Amino acid sequence: MVIEMDDETKAQVQEMFEALEKEVTIHLFIGDHQCLYCNDTRDMVELVAEFSDKIRVETHKGPLDSAVAKEMGVEHHPAIVLHGKDKYKVKFYGIPAGHEFGALIGSIIDVSTENIPLPPDIIEDIKSIDKELRIRVFVTPQCPYCPNMTRLAHQAAILNPLISSEMVESLEFQDLSREFEVYGVPKTVINDSVSLEGMAPPDMFVDKLFEAIDE
Repeated sequence: MVIEMDDETKAQVQEMFEALEKEVTIHLFIGDHQCLYCNDTRDMVELVAEFSDKIRVETHKGPLDSAVAKEMGVEHHPAIVLHGKDKYKVKFYGIPAGHEFGALIGSIIDVSTENIPLPPDIIEDIKSIDKELRIRVFVTPQCPYCPNMTRLAHQAAILNPLISSEMVESLEFQDLSREFEVYGVPKTVINDSVSLEGMAPPDMFVDKLFEAIDE
């Protein structure tokens, strides 16, 4: 796969990145030659970083049992972890291509500005969560609804340090897709026990977060 971007998309990304406030570090985890999309993911994030001097890329190449991978809870290659002022648990497993490219750009902005465009009551509910939650959002590049679900989950992780959010590209990680019975996307799995199919509104999403806490 060759990572290309037309002039219109480049202009849109540059315009969107004018909103960036704090610096963002894209931690990129890539493996060996057996990692099918590692090089393409590297090319993508390096291209994205060219659009703003507030973005830098740190590449971590090697096994997943390394100290830095363990510290950030990275379990698969390729992986992207976004850090801003704080070390957020915002992850992308697999290349965020197609529609998911928008989720990457939006999440970079959210991490940089910490200005989460959700209703105040939803924000307060997410902040009130006092137990650890792991959110996996299974996606495909062709799914037009997936980026919004990915970004919503990532916003929860930005708002609450107890929440970890992961985009999982279901075609790249078919073993995980089978394990969690992903037959359609987006599919959101919370703490391996509570699931949500389709693009859910924020209030339904929050209800599922609290349901997972009660499991």
